[in-house]
Amino acid sequence: MSYRQPNPPGTFALIAATVFPTVVIVIEWITGLCAGAFFDPLPTPGHVAMVATVPIVNVLLWRAMRSDAPAPSWLIVAGTAASVIAASYALIFLPLLPFALVGIVFMGVGLLPFAPVVALIHAARWTLWLAGGRRAWRPMTGGALLGLAALVLADLPATMTQVALDRYERGGAERADAIALMRRMGDSDLLLRQAYGDSTRPASIVGGLIFRSRTGLFGNAFTSTGDARELYYRVTGQAFNAVPRPARRDNRFAWDEDRGGEDVGGRVPGLSLGQSRIDGSVNERDSLAYLEWTIDLVNKGARQQEARFTLALPEGAVVSRATLWVNGEPREASIAGRGAVKAAYQRVVSVSRDPLLVTTDGAQRLLVQAFPVPPNATMKLRIGVTAPFAIAADGARTLALPRIVERNFDTDAALVHALWVEGGRPVRANLGDGALTGGHHRLTLPQIAAPRRTTATVAAVGKAGPIAVEQRIERGAMGQGPLMLVVDGSADMAATLPVLGKALDAITPGRIVGMVTAADTPATVAPAPWSPAQAARVRDALAAIRPVGGQDDRAALAQALRAMPRGDATILWLHGAQPVRFTATEPALEQALDRLPALPRLVRYQAVAGRALVVPGERWFDSARLPTPGGDPVADLRALLASGPGWQVERAATSPGAATGSAHLVRLWAADQLAGEGEAPAKSRETAIRLAHRLNIVTPVSGAVVLETDKEYKDGDLPVPDSDAVPTVPEPETWALLILTALAALWLWRRQRRAVAA
Repeated sequence: MSYRQPNPPGTFALIAATVFPTVVIVIEWITGLCAGAFFDPLPTPGHVAMVATVPIVNVLLWRAMRSDAPAPSWLIVAGTAASVIAASYALIFLPLLPFALVGIVFMGVGLLPFAPVVALIHAARWTLWLAGGRRAWRPMTGGALLGLAALVLADLPATMTQVALDRYERGGAERADAIALMRRMGDSDLLLRQAYGDSTRPASIVGGLIFRSRTGLFGNAFTSTGDARELYYRVTGQAFNAVPRPARRDNRFAWDEDRGGEDVGGRVPGLSLGQSRIDGSVNERDSLAYLEWTIDLVNKGARQQEARFTLALPEGAVVSRATLWVNGEPREASIAGRGAVKAAYQRVVSVSRDPLLVTTDGAQRLLVQAFPVPPNATMKLRIGVTAPFAIAADGARTLALPRIVERNFDTDAALVHALWVEGGRPVRANLGDGALTGGHHRLTLPQIAAPRRTTATVAAVGKAGPIAVEQRIERGAMGQGPLMLVVDGSADMAATLPVLGKALDAITPGRIVGMVTAADTPATVAPAPWSPAQAARVRDALAAIRPVGGQDDRAALAQALRAMPRGDATILWLHGAQPVRFTATEPALEQALDRLPALPRLVRYQAVAGRALVVPGERWFDSARLPTPGGDPVADLRALLASGPGWQVERAATSPGAATGSAHLVRLWAADQLAGEGEAPAKSRETAIRLAHRLNIVTPVSGAVVLETDKEYKDGDLPVPDSDAVPTVPEPETWALLILTALAALWLWRRQRRAVAA
């Protein structure tokens, strides 16, 4: 008896059922056409293997249809399984088919979404024919179950990831469930791709079907990258942009959706840091330094890109210069109101001119944006920083270097930062990127042994009179007020929590101390005088923390504020990187900042390099202390917890007189004065902007922008920058000239003394 079909399938059917789907799979895997535009049908190697079985099984079915022998049962099982797999993909592609019909006229690209449908039609028809006339329900049932099992196994992590994201987007109490589900069963790599915007629709087939059952055939399937980035942090404890963009075939279609915005955003393929040098001069008398960081950004891609990075400054420092090389010539930044410089930058970015924008992002943090970095070319920029030396209780003076703590470009493992600092104790060094980012390399000056007073003056300009500032370095008692600890329970705090327990003995007995923890299971220790019993309660609460994922510390901060609404108190917030702008507000924190009669001083200790969470425009965050961690966290925390005598630096306006100090002292004084003016009334804000412009400093009320031409400054109602008004680092030739001048002056003075004596 012959089992051959009367009209067996020919070559055209073979091509349609096997070659066509195979070509589509290869095209998608190489180019990522669908992944870049809609969703990723092949998110994992498991999906590729599963989908590849469909054309293979179709070849076997085609041969069986042309054979006189009966088809084996295993082929019926395989054919049914292949039909189920093809049917699931056909359902996912179904919403695209009407648009694909239009796309057929464009080089046949519109044919690609029809591959699952064509493969399904042939697999199902041939399987049914070969199973006909026999008791085929058992092998077909087994094949259907096998196909469903393959789909579920391949899709389970992706499905759970999509379900978790969907729950997280709903907000409220479901967010905690979403985080727990994602930690148990989700796929962090797929979530990372969602955070980069590489797959904006459900990447899993089963997850897509679940989603369609709830939203309808044409429901909105787009996932917010903000929610994906936030969930990635909550699950892993890492910023998504701390990890390079997944090395996927669809990177060529990746679009930088953060361009011109206020977030550093994801890594941009092909963009990297090429060269880096830090030049500086130290003023030992004034206990400060001026540093200029010059970097070259390299774009190896084929499109213009925007470079963005967050710069962490030393405590008390301020940016006093920004320069961009345009057509090979350096152009200085214009200092103006924050809103004005942002508007000018965005306007120029839209027409692909050459702007640089520098704005604050909380205390001691700057957001630097530069566009465009030309394809297969470099962009050069420079940031100048005025920074005071930190003075320890024993008089030791140290200065941490500025660091890049968040970036949308890569750095080569072999990159070195060339350091050259004159004055004080000269430094010549080549620092690896890890050494610089870790913040452990410090400039040093001799210990201070006696109080100092220095006066600096900035000359009058037009109708604005001179500004005189006196800096006093004196010995005094440190703050003895109440202390509230806020401890982050994120994964990157695992190494710091035991260290905190060792540093607690630096707290003065009797000082009022309390603690709030931000963890999966938060805890509170009510404020009470420091004693062995209170210390035990604090240590027990610390021991109960299980560092995992990334925590949202805002509720803990609100609770600490309510527990310590005193102006003489201090909140010491110990945390890891806080790399996301949470999409949901925290009403309790906003209410506490708005309504409490007095706010304690905020001191932050960030144990791990990265972004520092702020509430935009809040004076409390803008005026916070944020010291750079050293190489010894126990010593760092002891210094923050201690309340004994130490050296204090105060700067205050004074009457103009004989100036003995650098104009940089005036800049540091002004930076302190303007730190909390981000939300000031319009009149005082205008006064603050004028002061920032006059002293060329970037503050919460001001920003720096470099435009390509003077006309663009005038069109944006911005002052045209004066290159003679910015501070500079003396070149080696200048240092040599100064030394020769000093030696000549000394020789003339000694000669005059000898003549008088004779």
